[in-house]
Amino acid sequence: MTSPGPRLELRHIDKVFPGVKALQDVSFALLPGEVHSLVGENGAGKSTLINVMIGLYQPDGGEIYLDGEKIIIETPQMALKKGIAIVPQEINLIPELTVAENIFLGVRNKMKKSIVPIIDWAAMFRDAKLALDELGINIDVRQTVSKMSVANQQLVQIARAMAFGAEILIFDEPTACLTLKEGNRLLEMIENLRNLGKSIVFVSHHLNEVERISDRATIMRDGKLVEVLPRSEFSIQRIIKGMVGRKVTYENLVRDVPEDNEVVIDVRKLTREREFRDISFTVRKGEIFGIAGLVGAGRTELVSTIFGDRKADSGEIYLNGEKVDVRHPRDAIRKRIGYLPEERRAQGILPILPVRENVSIANIGDYYRFPKIDGARERATARDYIDRLHIKCSSMEQHVGQLSGGNQQKVVLSRWLSVNSRILILDEPTRGIDVLAKQEIHELIRRCADEGLTALVVSSEMEELISLCNRILVMHEGVQKGIVDTKEIASETILSIALN
Repeated sequence: MTSPGPRLELRHIDKVFPGVKALQDVSFALLPGEVHSLVGENGAGKSTLINVMIGLYQPDGGEIYLDGEKIIIETPQMALKKGIAIVPQEINLIPELTVAENIFLGVRNKMKKSIVPIIDWAAMFRDAKLALDELGINIDVRQTVSKMSVANQQLVQIARAMAFGAEILIFDEPTACLTLKEGNRLLEMIENLRNLGKSIVFVSHHLNEVERISDRATIMRDGKLVEVLPRSEFSIQRIIKGMVGRKVTYENLVRDVPEDNEVVIDVRKLTREREFRDISFTVRKGEIFGIAGLVGAGRTELVSTIFGDRKADSGEIYLNGEKVDVRHPRDAIRKRIGYLPEERRAQGILPILPVRENVSIANIGDYYRFPKIDGARERATARDYIDRLHIKCSSMEQHVGQLSGGNQQKVVLSRWLSVNSRILILDEPTRGIDVLAKQEIHELIRRCADEGLTALVVSSEMEELISLCNRILVMHEGVQKGIVDTKEIASETILSIALN
């Protein structure tokens, strides 16, 4: 008995952007009822290949076949009609609409036949519940999406793809914003979809997920196909070597900070009702200070309050021994505090502006020379940080939204370093970026700390905090559970402190 042919096949795909060969002779085949992972560094070409699959980009060379028939996918709408749907990394729902409305948005068969077309609400709610029931999801279909957790919003996106009758589902970093428990639940759902005969393209930087869930893995590097591994040849080290072209080793590189270094940040009993209470800690010059805890611990709320994006109800903040009242982010910037937010695309970058303007935007007044911006100075600054931080871009005029996640993060880092920030708050600095880019970001943070910068790092990855930080503040449900030294501690110890 012969094995079935590919459900979706891309042959010798090329894609060129100005100054960049994003894809070069890449072939990919997705079989019926398999989970096929796409892995590679940021900038390897994974997102470009996915966008070719869904018709967002048209290839400059190569062919696409669906069930053995050559096709041209001109738009994402055409891809949906042909049974190809994507569950994107960023939540792509309309918050003000209900679950049912989001699931069937754009589906015309939910209209009643009448002189004046009206929505058949009863049919919509009924069919939305059926779609969720098929996936084993228990969510009120009349609930407004804005009131739901990120995990449940992700499930609604899956139900939406299924409602369009998709046989091919593309999951792009589906667990990036989920807790461990929520991520495991989602992976189980993907496995169930495979058992139902669906074909899955899975993209994740969490290689343990790739190893757990995949039947095959295609490795990409620099826009080219490296190799396709069957499950029998999987190992995380083998995949990493294919991604970066060499073996990657991990070291604990925590730096020593002299105990007599001056205290730069002194937080005393900082409280914001319903979010966190009585948080106290000090951080010395050149120290990398971690903040750990499960989702809902109040970590992001704490650091955004220090940055002035939220207002504390009580407590005090001292910078270099002086009590400060940071009421707005611009107050923090004047105090030379920089902030890399958790939601990079929504809050960190300006995707339709070039690299040059993203670097200069935090201190644009310094570049203003009546009646215009000093372009030469702005370009010189951008060029300097592109070189210093090894930002991969076709030019400083390339839109930041076109860069990989790791390079976007470097641009945001450049923004705060260019204004000579002395305190840098980094909320999930390596979320959604690959293993090599993660090492580069860590090295940049260490280098900045060596030069006297003080860093506050929030991360959901315990190993990241342990390998990077000198000390870690542990939080749980808004309460400070303790501060630990990272020289002799394991991730299990931090979790135990948080929950005990």
